[in-house]
Amino acid sequence: MHEREDDNRYLISYADMVTLLVGVFVVLSTTFRADADRYRQLARAAASVFGSTNTSDTSVGATLPIEAALAKLSPADIEHDSTTFRCVLADEVLFERGSSRFDASAEHALGELAAALRNGTTTITVDGHTDAVAPRNGMTNIALSVERATAVASALIHNGVPESRVVVRGFGASKPLVADPASPKNRRVEILIALDR
Repeated sequence: MHEREDDNRYLISYADMVTLLVGVFVVLSTTFRADADRYRQLARAAASVFGSTNTSDTSVGATLPIEAALAKLSPADIEHDSTTFRCVLADEVLFERGSSRFDASAEHALGELAAALRNGTTTITVDGHTDAVAPRNGMTNIALSVERATAVASALIHNGVPESRVVVRGFGASKPLVADPASPKNRRVEILIALDR
């Protein structure tokens, strides 16, 4: 009797191994399904942002209007993840030094950007940043950053983006991109587009 119990002991180890393997496959299956869901979610959100109903992985055309508009604004950087598009626009292309006025070509490009964004439901945050050099007209950097962000936001709103979807923030020189306080890279406007979830 004792020998028969010893002979069947391997069944316990075998059952444990099978249970462990099933657990591993369940975890892997869930992970892959979540990745696919995130991809589909990003595709739907991008379609919402860019006013396209095609959410297939070949819908490169959905990003073309915004990319064309941003190219005219000479973006320093464009990044995106599953929740946000972040566009960093070089300040010197938009504005005269120390001013919140932009020229006609920048205004036209902002109109095109608004056309690419107006039909979505996403929140658009416009952040103004400056270098640490005090403006010549006596204005503070924080006020200048707010004015510039407001000017960009106003252009988007004037061209059809609902005001309820636009948030304006000014950071002055508090969030530099590079260590040099006077670097022109720190003078910028960032547009953050939160994707629909």
